[in-house]
Amino acid sequence: MHDIDTVTAATIEEAAGRLAGVVTRTPLEPSARLSARVDAQVWVKREDLQTVRSYKIRGAYNFIVQLDEATRALGVVCASAGNHAQGVAYACRRLGADGRVYVPGTTPRQKRERIAALGGAHIEVVVVGETYEDAFAAANEDAQRTGATLVPAFDDVRTVAGQGTVAREVIEQLGFVPDVVVVPVGGGGLLAGVGSWLRERHPDVRIVGVEPAGAACVAAALEAGHP
Repeated sequence: MHDIDTVTAATIEEAAGRLAGVVTRTPLEPSARLSARVDAQVWVKREDLQTVRSYKIRGAYNFIVQLDEATRALGVVCASAGNHAQGVAYACRRLGADGRVYVPGTTPRQKRERIAALGGAHIEVVVVGETYEDAFAAANEDAQRTGATLVPAFDDVRTVAGQGTVAREVIEQLGFVPDVVVVPVGGGGLLAGVGSWLRERHPDVRIVGVEPAGAACVAAALEAGHP
């Protein structure tokens, strides 16, 4: 066992064991267009080909599968704009856990229907407010009121460890260690997981996080010294 407050290469490798046979080992494909644009070999990890259309299933499943039976019986809740909710829904159905997913009104109907389809009878989709913050406040209140477990989209070591399995797969599929790994950033869970594994196993790799100019939360957090 490892410190529950620490994400290490070992905890990420243990997560990979839990995810074997659950998540898709998505292709790693060369991109001729991007390679020509930057005059380097560029490979793309196709996590959009996961069952839930993103890497989010990795963290959600790794979190929920580690809950003991008594805790899981009380149910789980989450807040999401769409992708994390799909991962939670799939994990709930696979593990036989019941969950409630809170999404803002801005979440497209197609995503809401996909969440419901993935979770089946195990998932209830609740639309609340207009922002992710609205959905998160409602999910947090639900957890406090019912005893259900809140499944964080990024801010938990179990979620982060699950997302970090992407890096391990990339290196295995590539067959060599790349110079640079470029990681998209939303909440920071994927970046934290990928960075944790690479820093221990391949510390010479340069890691570049990329986030939208209009939602540069990690850049702001680094400047402020806290979230």
